[in-house]
Amino acid sequence: MNEQWKVKVFAPLLIFFGFLMDGLLSGVFSEQLYGGTGVMVPRLIVLIFILMSFYLPRNKMILYAVIFGLLYDSYYVGILGIYVAAFPLIVYITEKLKRVLNPNPIVVGMMVIINLSLLEFILYEFYKVLSFTTLDTSTFMASRLGPTLLLNLVFFILVFYPLKKMILKMIEN
Repeated sequence: MNEQWKVKVFAPLLIFFGFLMDGLLSGVFSEQLYGGTGVMVPRLIVLIFILMSFYLPRNKMILYAVIFGLLYDSYYVGILGIYVAAFPLIVYITEKLKRVLNPNPIVVGMMVIINLSLLEFILYEFYKVLSFTTLDTSTFMASRLGPTLLLNLVFFILVFYPLKKMILKMIEN
């Protein structure tokens, strides 16, 4: 009972913290993140989803991904649907790959690279179809994908062990 309570309360709070930190970092460091030649987008919520997908049940994580995808869409984007579809896809891919992979830092780091690349390409194609962007693919990869992956890998290195310990503490009896 206590374990279920911890998971039901602290998992959404941890995801919500990542949701808020994405916006806070974007707002506070907007000149550094969005100025210059590249665009770096913090995706802490994706890091949290990836790591939590290794330890929590798939159905629960997909539900959280849909709920927070809807929140992310309505609060940050204004177009409903893209993150509602992308976040559960990330959780699903991570859950399928966790069956054959051990959640050590290198594997989780590679999952972060794969999932963030997938997310950014989905967003790029979505915005390209809607004519919200005129970037070609090579410019997108150089000016947005590369810097975003680099920023989020730095975040991953900083938060992996504390986040993993919090998640393990949350699910232990």
